[in-house]
Amino acid sequence: MRAVPIDRDALQRCVDDFGLSHGLPGEAYTSADVLEWERERFFDRSWVCLGRAGAHRRVAGQIERGGWTFVRRDPGGVDPGEQFGNLWEHLEAWEPERLVVAARHSYEIAANWKLIHENYQECYHCSEIHPELCTVTPPDSGYSIDIRGRYVAGPMDLYDGVETMSLDGRSGGVPIRGLREHQLREVGYFGVFPNLLISPHPDYVLTHRLEPLAPDRTFVECEWLFPPEALELEGFDPAYAVEFWDVTNREDWAACESLQRAAASRGHRPGPMSTVWEGGVYMQVRMIADGYLRGDVPSAPAQPESTSYPRRELLHGA
Repeated sequence: MRAVPIDRDALQRCVDDFGLSHGLPGEAYTSADVLEWERERFFDRSWVCLGRAGAHRRVAGQIERGGWTFVRRDPGGVDPGEQFGNLWEHLEAWEPERLVVAARHSYEIAANWKLIHENYQECYHCSEIHPELCTVTPPDSGYSIDIRGRYVAGPMDLYDGVETMSLDGRSGGVPIRGLREHQLREVGYFGVFPNLLISPHPDYVLTHRLEPLAPDRTFVECEWLFPPEALELEGFDPAYAVEFWDVTNREDWAACESLQRAAASRGHRPGPMSTVWEGGVYMQVRMIADGYLRGDVPSAPAQPESTSYPRRELLHGA
């Protein structure tokens, strides 16, 4: 089995205990050889999202889960039950299979696909670059959930009086039927290995689908999914959700592109991660490093003990 072209000692530092571990080496984000290895060992051997079910020509061996189509090129790859674990149990309240795509944007980002995953898993940067987001959700909110599968996830709160993620905090749609009270006061963030980000809101679900084009370039398709009842409203316009996330996306893409330039620098040195803010990043990086070391699709991410508490409690106790 061909080993990933990254120094194993550097990768071992990525799987140390939380608080001691480091980020991925620069070549994980910049090397064409590493991306070629990832395509063969990560993407071909796992279930890759092609988009919404029915939106593409059928592919041999495809499966559908939650209204999305997935395909695995290598028939000897990971089992779908093993890959997704209990992901669909967490998402079933939103009934994603019945939601309708009301808007779609595409972006081409000058950054590695893994940096987009890592950016998605922390809000350390939010108060610095996301003024719109920080008016509707506390960046220090969140708590751990039971993760059994190849994904990293957790929710964040909405401020009191805020209905959803929009520029004014108001919803132009309807609450998704069947959600519990706490689900109407949160936004979820599910980074599904290898290429799908799912963000359930009280009134819509946002997705980002990633396609690596080069070590330093990624295509992202962003879709806004709404319940059919919202589309039946007179004068319904998804722009309230689209505008908010287009602004936020572009702020994130600029941050990811800055990190890509840093990874390509001769002075780049991976450092330790914050035990308060970067539990999700730790899980993501450790999962990827585990796959590199195994030479195959990574194991489900290990959850550090300290992420069993909300970030807000950790900060107040710091």
